[in-house]
Amino acid sequence: MAHAVRRLECVAQELTLRLPTRRATRQLAARLADLLVPGDLLVLEGDLGAGKTFLVRGIARSLGVPHQIAVTSPTFTLINEHRARVPLVHSDLYRLGDADEIAELGLTDRIGADAIVIVEWGARFAEALGNQGLFIWLSLDGQGRSARLEGRGARGEALLDALSGHVAGGARG
Repeated sequence: MAHAVRRLECVAQELTLRLPTRRATRQLAARLADLLVPGDLLVLEGDLGAGKTFLVRGIARSLGVPHQIAVTSPTFTLINEHRARVPLVHSDLYRLGDADEIAELGLTDRIGADAIVIVEWGARFAEALGNQGLFIWLSLDGQGRSARLEGRGARGEALLDALSGHVAGGARG
């Protein structure tokens, strides 16, 4: 039986994955969690309902955030921090007006430092966030989700390379 995560293409610094089931999305989350270290930045984009928060929840669980702790989108609080094997900072910038507010939130202090930082709706603020990390665009179609991943900067490219190796190794069949 084929694994749920299938590699579609990998060109230079980009990887596109088909995620036909929620299980496949959880598998991607677990693979990401295995690779992430303090200082890493993930930026998630996609339409409402595309699975951004679901992916974050999967990463959080794989990092050790207990199931008793709700992992929800911080749409109104802007930032949630979770205790895990390393601190996990989850932000939602959908309602943010401009890039100056990012510094006020303290996000730039955590990127490249002591926490894994995951930002929903952050692509428009890429420069203010340092533009270094793994950017993921999620989309839905009639066959499930797909994820387009782009590595930016040395660490983003390293994450993409490592993830590509994980997926290539697990996508046989």
